[in-house]
Amino acid sequence: MKAAALDGQTHPDAEILRFDFRDPTSIAPLFEGVDRVFVLMPSAPLDVIAALMPVMRHVVDRKIKAVRLSTIAADVSEDNSYRRLELVLENSGLPFVILRANWFADNFRTVWKDDVKKGELELPTDEGLISFVDGRDVAAAALTSSDFDGQTLVLTGPAALPLSRAAEVMSHVTGQRVTFRPITVADYEARLAAEGVPEKQIAERVAELDTMRDGKVSIISPAVEKMTGRPPRLFEAFVKDHATDFVSS
Repeated sequence: MKAAALDGQTHPDAEILRFDFRDPTSIAPLFEGVDRVFVLMPSAPLDVIAALMPVMRHVVDRKIKAVRLSTIAADVSEDNSYRRLELVLENSGLPFVILRANWFADNFRTVWKDDVKKGELELPTDEGLISFVDGRDVAAAALTSSDFDGQTLVLTGPAALPLSRAAEVMSHVTGQRVTFRPITVADYEARLAAEGVPEKQIAERVAELDTMRDGKVSIISPAVEKMTGRPPRLFEAFVKDHATDFVSS
């Protein structure tokens, strides 16, 4: 098994190859001797199409199976960046699986971790319900089995909760107070701009957060259990397993 990594870190179960989405010359070596691939978007603020379309073209040219980790709201428009990437697979005639994941619980210890550690998560959204999915529940079965080929599966957690409740769970488990505070879109955009996030990507992040208000991310899907044979992990279990990630030093 091969795995791509920007920092060249080692892994006991995989051959690690250097890969940078911003460097097209690093793509081809990844596919040597490979008959299937799992493609996901990095958490870094990159343009989705610019980063992933070259990879998808290699998938099609090499005629290999791909599992594409997409987003739950990809089907809002055919022009949506994630939907455009899905269509590459759907129109390829090759075996594929599309996994439309809901918001990841892992966001609390990655993209939102600084706010969480400070004790106040600030986002331009209301108290819409979100069925957060644990990253560990993204099933490898989609890659290793042909049982799900040609399918688009929506991955969610087993229950939906508002961000205020998520903050309460983190507070209870860690003993460190965390609160959720809604802010305006303008304030959120200004903060991202100050961090150097490009205007186009700011707009994409705001659009993604809109899914928390329109009910799209409150659904509960049986897909995780269908693929793994067990229910998806509860948000409380996720927080307990990663409790040290939420505590400021």
